[in-house]
Amino acid sequence: MNYIQRYWNILKDIGTRPDMSYVNLKRIQMVNLIAILCLLPTLCFFILNIIDQRYLLSMINLSNTICSISVLFLQYDGKHNFAKAMLLISNFLFFLLGAMLFKNGGEYFLLCTLIASMLLYDDRRIHIVFCLATTASIALLYFSPAIVPVAQRVPKLRLIFNISNALAFIVIAVNFFLQIIYNNMKKIEEQRRKLESMNRDKEKIFSIVAHDIKSPFANLESLVLMLRDQILNNNIAKEYIHQLYQQIVHQNQALDDFLQWGSSSMRGITSPATLIVIEPLIRDIMLLFADQIQTKQLKIEIEIPQGTYILANRDHMIIILRNLISNAIKFSYVAGKISIYCSKDETYTRIHIQDEGIGINPSKSALLFNVIQRKSFGTEDEPGSGLGLVLCKDLIERNKGVVDIQSIPNKGSIFTVGLPSHTVKDNPLKKEAQTCC
Repeated sequence: MNYIQRYWNILKDIGTRPDMSYVNLKRIQMVNLIAILCLLPTLCFFILNIIDQRYLLSMINLSNTICSISVLFLQYDGKHNFAKAMLLISNFLFFLLGAMLFKNGGEYFLLCTLIASMLLYDDRRIHIVFCLATTASIALLYFSPAIVPVAQRVPKLRLIFNISNALAFIVIAVNFFLQIIYNNMKKIEEQRRKLESMNRDKEKIFSIVAHDIKSPFANLESLVLMLRDQILNNNIAKEYIHQLYQQIVHQNQALDDFLQWGSSSMRGITSPATLIVIEPLIRDIMLLFADQIQTKQLKIEIEIPQGTYILANRDHMIIILRNLISNAIKFSYVAGKISIYCSKDETYTRIHIQDEGIGINPSKSALLFNVIQRKSFGTEDEPGSGLGLVLCKDLIERNKGVVDIQSIPNKGSIFTVGLPSHTVKDNPLKKEAQTCC
């Protein structure tokens, strides 16, 4: 059955190219399907009419068969317009001859040819030509006298068979192009949604640039001017220099997230997934926050089994974990604790980042990953852009993962990221816990 389907697809796609438009592709496939569907019946009728001694009708059937084969060769050579014209004109003439000479119901196939011409061509002049030709031919059939004796006419059973096939073709052809129209409408709707999403992202980006990046840089400019003009004394200057440093670090991270999000939003750019060992990656990220951890006197517990792997894009994972760990540090109370641990099932390896900070109201936590939040401040007035969690969710979904949050106000939060699990053999799991501060 698979072989039949494969060869059918090969025949259906004769002459098609990947760079073709959707409508042109479907029209070429339709020409191929008509030629293939005409091929076997006309060949069978050629043999049957020879047996019944209708030699003229058998020659008409054979000529129709040869034309159908020629159409497929023309399609293969890329002569699609010539193939379409040959298919319609030859079928029209052969069906007309069969109907005139043998009263075989060929006039119904003339209607099929008319419908096929309307589906295969956009030029209305061609539609009018085929419409006039079909009308004139049917009138000729009904008003002209019989040319061949009644004995040479086809049996009624075959007449009914031909009429049924003609009606079936009309239904199939119309439904074929209705499906094309529905698919086009579906693609247009998908493109519309993508454009709306891109517009929303653009609005978010301009909002972030206007409020969360531009304003802090204005503050930095003021601090630098005060230091340059030596308005501050030495003791106060040290404090302001520290604040200046913190704001530069934060804005650098926010700008990096902003650029990464803009880059990741570019469609058509694939982000390959690789095997990532979680535990050393988290430890490397923790080194970036060593100063903040020391300043807030936080206790960090990392309990992740060695050799725990996930399948994801490494750059994306760095952004995701950096943002979540940064949030946990920012919203933790002084001398609090942050725990990072894992759980695993058949589908996901989940990384849990738990803090004992200010927590989040349940009504706000539901929107946390879907809407860019207003600028927030941590327990020690650390600034936030409101962009990080929306970016995290976008990158997690691109890596076929899931994200969840559980939070209790004034008690803390647990952010959970689930990413596709992967087990590497001959790499035993050894649970290790490390405390750093």
